[in-house]
Amino acid sequence: MSMLQTLGRFRIDGVLGQGAMSVVYRAAESGDHPVALKVLRSELLAAAERSAVLARFEREARIGMRLNHPNIVRVFDYGQDYGCPWLAMELVKGRELKDFMEAEPPLPIERAVEIMLAVLDALACAHANGVVHRDVKPANIVLQNDGVPKVADFGIAQIPSSEVTQSGELLGTPAYVAPEQLRGEGTDGRADLFSAGVVLYYLLTRKRPFTGSVATVMQQILYHEPPPPSTVNPRVPASFDPVIMKALAKDPTRRYATAGELAADLRAALAAAPAGDQEAAGRPVPDSEETLVTRDRDTVATELEALLRAVADTPLGEKRLAEIGRLIEEWLTGSGGDAARFGLMLAEAGVEPVSALILKGVPAPRAVLTGGRADWMALVRLFARLKATLGRLGTPERAAMMAARIAMELSGAVLLYSNELNRELMADDNPDIMRLSADFMRLDILAMALEELGAETELRGARGTMLMFAGQVMRKVNSILRACTDGNDGFARFGVAVILSDIEDLIVMAGRVLETSPDGIGAFQAIGREIVVEFIELSRRFAALSIEELRALAGSAAPDSFAAKLRPVGALYAFATRLPASDGVEAMQALTADLHRHMGALAFDLARATDAGGHARLEALHDMASTLGWTEIERMTVDALRRWALAAGRTA
Repeated sequence: MSMLQTLGRFRIDGVLGQGAMSVVYRAAESGDHPVALKVLRSELLAAAERSAVLARFEREARIGMRLNHPNIVRVFDYGQDYGCPWLAMELVKGRELKDFMEAEPPLPIERAVEIMLAVLDALACAHANGVVHRDVKPANIVLQNDGVPKVADFGIAQIPSSEVTQSGELLGTPAYVAPEQLRGEGTDGRADLFSAGVVLYYLLTRKRPFTGSVATVMQQILYHEPPPPSTVNPRVPASFDPVIMKALAKDPTRRYATAGELAADLRAALAAAPAGDQEAAGRPVPDSEETLVTRDRDTVATELEALLRAVADTPLGEKRLAEIGRLIEEWLTGSGGDAARFGLMLAEAGVEPVSALILKGVPAPRAVLTGGRADWMALVRLFARLKATLGRLGTPERAAMMAARIAMELSGAVLLYSNELNRELMADDNPDIMRLSADFMRLDILAMALEELGAETELRGARGTMLMFAGQVMRKVNSILRACTDGNDGFARFGVAVILSDIEDLIVMAGRVLETSPDGIGAFQAIGREIVVEFIELSRRFAALSIEELRALAGSAAPDSFAAKLRPVGALYAFATRLPASDGVEAMQALTADLHRHMGALAFDLARATDAGGHARLEALHDMASTLGWTEIERMTVDALRRWALAAGRTA
């Protein structure tokens, strides 16, 4: 999708992110009020999906405009321009609770409860307005940078049918849905409370109450009781067990009736927890909670100097980096002391030795790292912090000179590699994919370092090299695709298993390159229209042949083999959706229509399969449909898996 300048009354300032069928832009109204502008990509809407996707989009907008609550992402307006449906919503700075939980250590008990109480407040507001979310999960809870959670994505919410049609709805995410949703029964706010119970269980224990394949999870939700959370994680106070188990009751009449009731019992469970349980749960003490005693600046400088000099011999972890930053801020916000002396210490104990370590360990592609350190990027971040601090002190010269030298070295490493890369990809019919992948990772690190240093000119050169890399990789992918699709007999006879693996690795690498480019149009021009259009057309042919083979094997292929053959098709399509192919819109529409039709037929075949591996193959298709945002095919697979789970439970 080419970069727009305006949409509705909003001026577009840049891209925030991209989903399966939408792009989210940073935008502003005439008064410069910043918003997140979510825009559907019409060329990715298959005819069979269009009505459901548009209904979901409209529902998300209407509900977001109706619900005014500090823990719900607000929607300000929605409309359609240039054939693109859009909605303008609150610009939330943070990350999904899902990502936070996967990347961070376990939350303290009281913090987990605090998050859930805010979510329950949001659900209480929604329920009071006749709205049932129906897809409460960590991916739909955004944890802002200030720690405040916000509930998002009311796209499949249940609201009065007189306002928006409810037909053809998804059930929600299988691991979090209530039993009555799986049984196809009517739902109310208690279904959201079941989902909230699953999220809370996960928050407290770091384990989900229902685990396994999609079909197995459904069966567990319907028929199996999970173990009490305190038996899964002994650090969870037992006072939480009856609360969570009631929220997870199979029978909605035995569940909490309202979000307020669940919130009240959660507060009581926290109050009843033995003293010290929060600390036993691994509670980290944030910097903001430390009692800072006013100290002499010279004492702070001495402590900071010792930490900086230790960097030469001690790995620089995030904790030590944060401690150095805290000491710098303590000195800067203190009083007294000699600023010139402090700046000289930062230069001699920090800037010069750290820059030497950076230069010694530059992770240049193809180079043998003799002085490399695993904390190389941490060293770069430390250098950038020291450089910024010297700038605040009014003595930036030495740091600026070293920064320029580092940037020149990094840029030189990128330039040397670009020649080698071009030669290898153009001349070698069978490039070493693992080595190329390692090369790209190093290029990516170099680009991140240049960005951290603020070396804009060198960064543009590095990104240009990476875009050239993407173009060359796409040429190689196209040649492999042509070999796969020029003769159907050869494709069927040999299976080209190695080539399929190469395609997947190559397109993942090229996709990562494109994601590093802030300028979609520039990326498009660097790769070339002909390459992009050819890639889309070859992907269309390859997908048709692959799914034809999968349909022939629908009742006999081993689940792992089936998933392995399906995965490159999804990867090809997902990569194609990331291409800013404004001149390839018709080709993209044709690819979308064809692949959706083939996948729908495959889903129909798999839904009728009765062999033991049938549901496992369905799950592979479900995962692909979910990744691509194809809700109708996802619904078909979920419905078939739900029928399997219900039947398995009745015969158990």
